[in-house]
Amino acid sequence: MPLVVAIVCVSLLAVPVVTTLALQIGTNRLVNETEASLIKQAAIYAGAYAVAFEAEPPEAGGAIPGYYLPPPKRIFWSAASRTFRPLLNLRQDVVEPVRPDPVPTAERLDPRYLRIAPGLGALADNASRTTLSTVVFLDHQGIDMLAGESASFAAVPEVQQALQGDVGAALRWRGDAGTRLRLAVLGGGTGFRVLVAYPVISHNRVIGAVYMSRTAPGLTEYLAGERSAVIVLAVVTLLSAAVVGTLLVRTMLRPIRALRDQSRMVANGSHSELAPLGHYGMREIADLGEAVITMAGTLSQRSKEIGIYTNHVTHELKSPVTSIMGAAELLEDGDLSDAAQQSLIGTIRAQGERMDLLLHQLRDMTRSREAMRGEPGQLRDMLPEISGLDISLAPPDAILPLSVAHGQTVLAHMAGNARHHGATRLDLDWDGRTLRLSDNGEGFADIDLGRMVEPFFTTRREEGGTGLGLAIVVAILELYGARLTPIAASDGAVFEIEFG
Repeated sequence: MPLVVAIVCVSLLAVPVVTTLALQIGTNRLVNETEASLIKQAAIYAGAYAVAFEAEPPEAGGAIPGYYLPPPKRIFWSAASRTFRPLLNLRQDVVEPVRPDPVPTAERLDPRYLRIAPGLGALADNASRTTLSTVVFLDHQGIDMLAGESASFAAVPEVQQALQGDVGAALRWRGDAGTRLRLAVLGGGTGFRVLVAYPVISHNRVIGAVYMSRTAPGLTEYLAGERSAVIVLAVVTLLSAAVVGTLLVRTMLRPIRALRDQSRMVANGSHSELAPLGHYGMREIADLGEAVITMAGTLSQRSKEIGIYTNHVTHELKSPVTSIMGAAELLEDGDLSDAAQQSLIGTIRAQGERMDLLLHQLRDMTRSREAMRGEPGQLRDMLPEISGLDISLAPPDAILPLSVAHGQTVLAHMAGNARHHGATRLDLDWDGRTLRLSDNGEGFADIDLGRMVEPFFTTRREEGGTGLGLAIVVAILELYGARLTPIAASDGAVFEIEFG
């Protein structure tokens, strides 16, 4: 049960977290793919740019312009092959504002740049129809080579990196809408552009840069291409949710509701109508159901016993109370001989003692029901000492599954009953499961066999018997799952105590 609840809670908490993370991971993957594609395209444009630039003769006395690469960068750009790790991470990097417009400048393009610019522009126009990328060619100052008026991108951070011999990259919003709908845009991946600035190297100098941009493909576009896989995933998810929901209803909701209804029945007193559920779903709920039924049975039994005891106690106390009240009325008259007064006082005392005995035994029976089970003890330690009654034991080292204290109470009542019925000998025989008690007393009639263990039933009412001795014995034995049974016998009385 705790495991199921924990799994359900974790699953519910994990759904939004996993969904958000999946969207970010998916969008970030598309961003990295776009970045890698732009770097590859920029490398091709940069190569064409450098070849065209080197093919143009320099002006008289002119040197190669641009930033001169330090040794580590020269080694990198001179290598036979170059690899670039992803520069952008949507989960960590801040999406920058919209790309700023170029700033007008008084600087002018070198004639060599002016001569190669038309060819590079034509190349970009033809290639962009397939690549869908925007390309801006910059000279070593960051001036747009194809702009009508001289304007520079040198203040843009990613361009600054490129003019210093590094590849620059940035994520920038496409417009103001992206900043207002940040979460939705980031999830779809279409509200921003990926920009890459790639240096153009010639003779270890940065002679210019290729500044490219493209909108990363959105997840909706990707999912549209994987429509069948998405449908299958959605169907599997729905079926899984349905299966989990069905299991939760069957294993938890229905049994708990049924137990709730049974608990209400117990509260309303309908104990006898309870029955085990057809399906409990889980072991813990099954244990709870059995506990409810056991509790209901115990309450029902206790309720019946209380009713029986109340009726019997009322009946048993009625006679002595009537006798005491009658004797008190006669004593109040005062016109009685001393002998008559002593007789009435004796009656009051005797009936009072009977009431005290009855209440004492009722208290003993209640304590017996509320007592705890004890460890098994030696049967010989449980034997009572009753004048005129010889008790024999077989085997002499028998161990009874009763505590010594409870065993002493049980055998004291059994031996006392035997002695009251004229027995002089009581034999105890233990076979490992059943204790047989047989005496040589008067025994009892067959008609009384079925009532011997009933509370308040006694064959010695005239002698002061209360009928609670065997009831106390039964209450103690129930603690140990044992049962007391009277057995018909031709000579004396025979009882068997059978332990489960």
